Amino acid sequence: MKKIILLTLLSISLYAIGNEDPVKLEFKKNELEANSNINQTNILESKIAELQKDYEKQEKINEKTLDSISNQISAASLNLTIFGILFSVAAIGLGLYVTFIERKIVLIREENKTLLSETKLVKDEVVKINNQIQKDIYGLFLKIKREETVHILERLLKIPEDISNLSQQLLSRELEKEDFLILKEAYLKLKEKNSKINENSDEDDEEFNFDLKPDYINSYKLLFFQHFLDLSIKDSIINDDLLDYYNSSVDCAFENDIIKSTTDFMNSIMETGLQSKTIEVNAFVKALSQSDFKTFDAIYQIFFQILQTRENHFKLFNILNDEKETRVGKLKIGQILTDKYSHTQLSESEKNILDKTNTIFLELEAETAEKNIKLEKQKAAKAERIRKQEELKNKKQQN
Repeated sequence: MKKIILLTLLSISLYAIGNEDPVKLEFKKNELEANSNINQTNILESKIAELQKDYEKQEKINEKTLDSISNQISAASLNLTIFGILFSVAAIGLGLYVTFIERKIVLIREENKTLLSETKLVKDEVVKINNQIQKDIYGLFLKIKREETVHILERLLKIPEDISNLSQQLLSRELEKEDFLILKEAYLKLKEKNSKINENSDEDDEEFNFDLKPDYINSYKLLFFQHFLDLSIKDSIINDDLLDYYNSSVDCAFENDIIKSTTDFMNSIMETGLQSKTIEVNAFVKALSQSDFKTFDAIYQIFFQILQTRENHFKLFNILNDEKETRVGKLKIGQILTDKYSHTQLSESEKNILDKTNTIFLELEAETAEKNIKLEKQKAAKAERIRKQEELKNKKQQN
């Protein structure tokens, strides 16, 4: 716009000058050009100054803008970093939560499987029990009785002295092999209690404490004899304790009890070795010889059935001592040997055994005859006393 105005003014000046003197015109022209150049220079300088100011202003604005942008970028970068950290933490937390939930779900699933299996087992058990009730009530009774037996044995572990109340129940029912260890543990606890009581007792109480629980101890021994004689013989502690209780155990046994105990006894002797159990064999035969079973052939046949061989049969006779208390049992064994092997070819030692059997028989016969004579004399003396008492009574009545 400024250039147009300058050109217009210049055109007007040239037109006015065109009528003047050419020299003047030339001079004015030069003067105008000079002024024009000066004005243009001034204008340019002014423009340049303005542009410089604008540039400086714009540069400051740009610097501020760049600083602002840089600050914003820095802030954005910090925000992104913080957001990234928070996002990472959130992602980790979410991952942990998902893992926890997953494990919980897996655990719940496994628990559900277990519960389902247990439910099926319970269902099967209920169905089984129902079938037993419907079809096998006796089998159910045996199962309940077995559970009761286990409960009794567990009670003895807690209170060994309760054997005084529970021994009759245990004697009258069947016990399993695994029950032996429970019964043994309760028995040893009772023995330990007795030992401590005796050790801590005063001299005045010594006799009382010694007999504190004899029936309890013997009740356990009787259970071992009737139910677990085979296992008892193999157990060093129980075996030693039973040696002095065979007599009482045999006296307490019924016919089926003594048959079972004899079978268990001989099976154990056969396993451990006849020669290594001579003390036990003598104690057992001695107890039989003094009991009501002393002439019960079925017991002695069990000896021979389990020993099996001829060598063992004769060895059994040889290991028995010659005590009077053992002679009845030894005679019964010798008589079975005579019946079984007398018609066969005998060695010299076997002949001696059969001869000794006959000697024992004659001794016992003589003793029996002597006892019978004494009994007859006692009966006659008793009858004479009664007769005299009656005569004396009659005389008093007559007077």
